[in-house]
Amino acid sequence: MAFFSKNVLALVGSIPFWIMGMTQVHAETMQESSLSTPSHEQVMIMRHDTEAILHYKLAPDVLPRLTATLQAIQKAGIRPPDHYGMSLDEQIRLVEKVKGLDRILRAHGFTARDFVTSLTCVGMTGSMMNALADQRNDSMKPDPENVALLRNNPQALHDLDQVVRAEKTMK
Repeated sequence: MAFFSKNVLALVGSIPFWIMGMTQVHAETMQESSLSTPSHEQVMIMRHDTEAILHYKLAPDVLPRLTATLQAIQKAGIRPPDHYGMSLDEQIRLVEKVKGLDRILRAHGFTARDFVTSLTCVGMTGSMMNALADQRNDSMKPDPENVALLRNNPQALHDLDQVVRAEKTMK
């Protein structure tokens, strides 16, 4: 279990922010740092996006496909722009506009929506699944099948982590 937890934490800490966008964690960080206070509408969008991501059903083969997709993106030299504070739909629209990315996503069985949501879901599920259950309300619990998928595939999660870390060092 220690191997798994270490890799999940490393992965969550290194997932590119151009995918992670505005999650509940980012919103709390923004509020704590007093950079800005999200409006009620922004908070509702963040909550909706977080719930949608945590309840998204990951495909059984998602980890190796995400790894291969990110490797292909890196090999193609595609540098998606860094943007913070975006809703899930805004992130997806941004990814759809990145020249050359659609072809890579399709080759690995993803739409922009599937890719963004899957990668974000892996990161958020990993970060939340070991949190104390009493610290989350029911809507903020990761999908149990997604938790099982991550727990049962530590090597695939490690491989994804390595590719994500390589992305960070290339910037």
